[in-house]
Amino acid sequence: MVTEIMNGKLTQLDKEIGEERERISTDRMDISFSEIINMYKNREFNIFPEFQRLYRWKIEQKTALIESILLGIPIPPIFVAEDINGNWELVDGLQRVTTVISFFGELESNIELPETAEGLEDEEDNEEEEKPQLLNKWTLEAGHLIKSLEGLSVDTLPKKYFLNIKRAVCRVEILRGSSIPNMKYELFKRLNSSGSKLTPQEMRNAIYRGINPQMSLLLVKLSQNPDFKRLTNLSLQKRNELYDQELLLKFFAFLNNIEQINDNIANFLDAFMEKTVIDTNFPYTKYEQLFLKTLQLVVNLQDDKIFKTQGSNFFVPAEFEGIMVGVAQNIALYENNADVLRKKITQLKADKEFKRLSGSASNSKSRAKNRLKRANEIFSILTS
Repeated sequence: MVTEIMNGKLTQLDKEIGEERERISTDRMDISFSEIINMYKNREFNIFPEFQRLYRWKIEQKTALIESILLGIPIPPIFVAEDINGNWELVDGLQRVTTVISFFGELESNIELPETAEGLEDEEDNEEEEKPQLLNKWTLEAGHLIKSLEGLSVDTLPKKYFLNIKRAVCRVEILRGSSIPNMKYELFKRLNSSGSKLTPQEMRNAIYRGINPQMSLLLVKLSQNPDFKRLTNLSLQKRNELYDQELLLKFFAFLNNIEQINDNIANFLDAFMEKTVIDTNFPYTKYEQLFLKTLQLVVNLQDDKIFKTQGSNFFVPAEFEGIMVGVAQNIALYENNADVLRKKITQLKADKEFKRLSGSASNSKSRAKNRLKRANEIFSILTS
């Protein structure tokens, strides 16, 4: 009996592997960076498809790549998806490809570069200030092994090294499967799911924006709201990691769904965002209006530290979630009742049960669910 069961499992295993392998067609080739640049210029190579994130390498990382190419040190392959016309979309390798294209001065001018830390000295994270970057023909700094690279650019680099870089070969892994429209997103997810390459929210935006961008665009829009930015006062690093957008996604996901939290929070948010891109009738406008209405009630209290610990400037995510979700779920009680809302927020912050559930492991399934339930209990009853 055990043998029969095992044989059945092996047969099913062979079947599933065989079917999936037949669906995926791959190839590989080695091409020069000169060819890659020409394909990009001729619109045959899209290096910024919807699921890619912005170009964020710093000058030392860009210099290290050019140094590696000059020394003949192998660099990781890039992954592309080929469409029915033979054009390529970059799936993995954005930082490397963009670095070489921009070094030679061929990058289009509408590319996003990492924002600088100018004017953010008062935020809670003391981050090193980052100098503005040149989009094209940027200047190398001293390399780890070749110190004399410092100060050189494509215009001052000796011609033989200029040609060495253009002729250097890059391995390209090609996914040929135009009949599998979501396979490139699956590949992107697998290539970026280990290590610290992408934050969870970057991953969600990358995967789902290419299928249906409405939720991603809404999160971007609301994250730029001046009141939201002022009250959360997140650091540059947090914003670059899209932590502000994850806070907004949590608001939407938790709203009226507290009892459905049945997994860890990351998986719960993944499932919610997937639902929004699949559901053609998802009420984006309704959610947006409720968020803005709730935010305005909080803004009217004129307390810029409402989501922060008492006596400090540290943002408390649990209080943001508890206040915003709790008020939104009971918004009719507070539309014309600012004094009561202020008292309720004070009550929530002082509540021993809410504090206990906001401590360590506050993102665990049980703590998050019970914390939000407790917040709803507080805000749903006008008398304390």
